[in-house]
Amino acid sequence: MGLYGCRLSDGLGGDLVSWSITHGAEVGHWVAPRVAGQYHAEMSEAIGLVREGKIVAGVIYENWNGASIVTHIAIEGRLSPGYLFAIYHYPFVQCGVRKIIAPVSAGNTKSVAMCLNMGFIIEARIADATPDGDLLMLTMTADKCRFLGDRYGKKCKGTARP
Repeated sequence: MGLYGCRLSDGLGGDLVSWSITHGAEVGHWVAPRVAGQYHAEMSEAIGLVREGKIVAGVIYENWNGASIVTHIAIEGRLSPGYLFAIYHYPFVQCGVRKIIAPVSAGNTKSVAMCLNMGFIIEARIADATPDGDLLMLTMTADKCRFLGDRYGKKCKGTARP
């Protein structure tokens, strides 16, 4: 079932939702085309959310330098609180970075809005750096990450250990 999992019951003996958190190449190769990128297992890590046997969200982490790490996020379904905890616990706690960097095309308004909603800020804009315009460098620091606290951590029966 992946790194962590749970089933939510409908109260009548049936399951409403089954999800698990997993990691590895399958997730990385699912995320890469959705973010117009690539996944290289030897240089990256990927953490995904699987619901009813299908990947519905994934994150690729790459370019870790001890202080920061670059992330690429793809979502095609609802996220669980435990997944949000896991994808932020990995870079901030396990890798020990001070900052996550999410490069997003300014023209990808849905991704920009999602990152801002998660708590990223626009730290830089690089003019004409993507095929459709500017590249935004969105960043988040551990002290600004609301997903590391007990509210989300209690929903995850462990911590991501890819």
